[in-house]
Amino acid sequence: MNLAEFVMRGGFLMIFLFIISVIAVALFIERFLIIKKAAKYEEKTFIEVLRMIDQQKPAEAANICKLSESSVCKIMEQGLSYADTDINLAQETIEQSANRFVSTLEKNLSTIATFAAVAPLIGFLGTVTGMIKVFFEMQQSEVGVDIQILAGGIWEALITTVGGLVVGIICIIFHNYLITKIETLAFVISEKTSQVSVHLRRFQK
Repeated sequence: MNLAEFVMRGGFLMIFLFIISVIAVALFIERFLIIKKAAKYEEKTFIEVLRMIDQQKPAEAANICKLSESSVCKIMEQGLSYADTDINLAQETIEQSANRFVSTLEKNLSTIATFAAVAPLIGFLGTVTGMIKVFFEMQQSEVGVDIQILAGGIWEALITTVGGLVVGIICIIFHNYLITKIETLAFVISEKTSQVSVHLRRFQK
């Protein structure tokens, strides 16, 4: 018996588990690539931005951010464009941009978390319905209980539990890995926005 035959013996609920696993993998790859791109950071560019602020040239600093591919600099761009007229507005804009950026990174993570919770339940449901089928067939049998038939029906019913747990565990790993990456990136963004705020307050003085 190959793997495909083994899986199909679990019943139609295994199809749902397969669909969930495919979607979860697709979402993980999509989020992973986006987070990897967002984590790109250019220290020299950021230092140059701070230097322009210290030289009271926030417009030049905003232009540097506009040309940069660094996500941290992109977050600063709009806020720095307000620094000449309203420092408080500039700081608030930078903070809001940072929060929005982190929120976009968390997109679809709730879906993966839902899959992690639902997959084992689907597996247990398949096992319960499978056991009901086994006992129903036993009741309808006119030749008594065949232990081989009983054992075969039970292990087939338990396949969905295994499938549900495997998919659920994989989804949990995906979710926690992405959350860790986002939290690390959010910490870096928070640290850099704080540095910019300090330099903006010096600029204001």
